[in-house]
Amino acid sequence: MTKKTLGAALAAFFVGLGAGFSGWAQSGQTPEAIKAAERLLGSDNEEERTQELLPFTRALGASGIVQGSLADSAAKAGVPPAAMLEALRALDSATGSRAPEDGDTFYVRWQQTYTIDGAPIGVGRVLWLELRTPAGASFALHRFQPREGGEQFFLAGGEAAMPPPVALPIEDIVVSSRFGIRTDPLASRVVRGMGPLPSVGERRRQAASIARAAAARTGAKAGARAGAGAGPIASPSAQQAFAGFGPRLFMHEGVDFAVPQGTPIYAAADGTVTDAKPNGGYGNYIRIEHSETVATAYGHLSRFAPGIKPGAKVIRGELVAFSGNTGRSTGPHLHFEVLNGGKPVDPLAHAAVAQLAGIDLEQFARQVTTRERERDSEAAVATP
Repeated sequence: MTKKTLGAALAAFFVGLGAGFSGWAQSGQTPEAIKAAERLLGSDNEEERTQELLPFTRALGASGIVQGSLADSAAKAGVPPAAMLEALRALDSATGSRAPEDGDTFYVRWQQTYTIDGAPIGVGRVLWLELRTPAGASFALHRFQPREGGEQFFLAGGEAAMPPPVALPIEDIVVSSRFGIRTDPLASRVVRGMGPLPSVGERRRQAASIARAAAARTGAKAGARAGAGAGPIASPSAQQAFAGFGPRLFMHEGVDFAVPQGTPIYAAADGTVTDAKPNGGYGNYIRIEHSETVATAYGHLSRFAPGIKPGAKVIRGELVAFSGNTGRSTGPHLHFEVLNGGKPVDPLAHAAVAQLAGIDLEQFARQVTTRERERDSEAAVATP
């Protein structure tokens, strides 16, 4: 018997006990015994009642005038102080921002989760913040989630308010090869040091020539025909010469930036140099540890900057090397890796977006417009 069925049976039993219970049943009232049974065994609308008790999230807005500090002024307006911390850090880091001053007006919109009884749960999240000076100049931060990278604050024009935790190591970004599975660019150009890959027709002519020469040495009568078509090459020398033709796939554990020889390379974040030496296919190579879990690596360098050696401390944006064409490389470029927990991750996704563009910028602009309309609607309702 299910809880639902058992509860109904017990309810019927209690209702049938005596005239008092009959009177309650006729009047539509529920006796205490039935209520106790429902609390113990559940009721027919238990699922609906559970949904009513689930937490809910609301977006709220507050405005005011800065007097003293923005943090204190926003708290007086009703914004939870903990919710403001991230926005205040972004405001301090944002390019072109100034410290809030007395007399500035502000608007803060934040999101908060509540229990069914109205008690706040967790820390609220500021969705956007606007400051306006007495002269009419405005400055705003908006929280936004781009397609690549994490959620963060952006200025109204789409610029990231806070610098990414791991920056890209060059100033002008031109990606020539992304992170992930790709064909080996060297395998498509050079096979075992033989030089440029010949055309299909040239390979067949060379194979036929090798096969005829082999047939002449062994006395085979059909040697010339053996290499003329698409069948297998009989000659062992031909097999060795053309072994490896076709695409070779491998995991590209970083991203390549197309840069001229000698382009300055900068440290992606504060850290300690652990390697600065030739390293096989990487050529001249640098590895920098930034924390217990995050490291960056730089390959195909032409030379290291003065003082860059194992144990050297570097700061974000410090010159560490110059780009080159050393190691296993098809031309001048920088190979850049980000390692998280010892495993390579996509540097373009790991580094936060510095400037929104394309679809991201379009979606962000629509979001800003919608939020400003909500603010204006709230102001119109509040005005008597």
